[in-house]
Amino acid sequence: MSESSLSLPHRKRIEALYVAHSAMIRAKLQWLGFSGQTLEDLHQEVFVIAIRHAEELRDDARAWLVKVARGVVVNYRRRRREVLDGEAGIHKLSTGADPEVREIVRRGLDALGEVERQFLVRYDLYGETIAEIARDFGMTAERAYARVRAARKRLRRAIEEDAYARPDE
Repeated sequence: MSESSLSLPHRKRIEALYVAHSAMIRAKLQWLGFSGQTLEDLHQEVFVIAIRHAEELRDDARAWLVKVARGVVVNYRRRRREVLDGEAGIHKLSTGADPEVREIVRRGLDALGEVERQFLVRYDLYGETIAEIARDFGMTAERAYARVRAARKRLRRAIEEDAYARPDE
């Protein structure tokens, strides 16, 4: 449903929800570590979903909006993780992976610095959220994502260098 196809009562309800809860949703997204354009995009997505469900919304939709915001964040992180995992091949770190692959990745992790290794292990192996890791390192979630990406690049390079150094294996 587009905004222009909303009936006047539903449009007024969405406007009232936006006025009443926009700042709270923005604050929750910031608390989860988002800023800049990502914050704006996620904030907007929450209210786009609200527009789609305008006919179903009650006047006390605050809790529903918070739930939608959480879902938007989970989906955003899942999409980002899929993209980043695909870039780095980190999905091969699972325990079900071929032992040879695990050994190659272990050697690659050993080539990283302690902080880089912590970011990758905590995020990719233990499944900790970026918000948790960022809080522990005293940085924003976006900065923590950047550190994970950089660590993945170094891991990929270390694995490639290891493969060139061991051509017979």
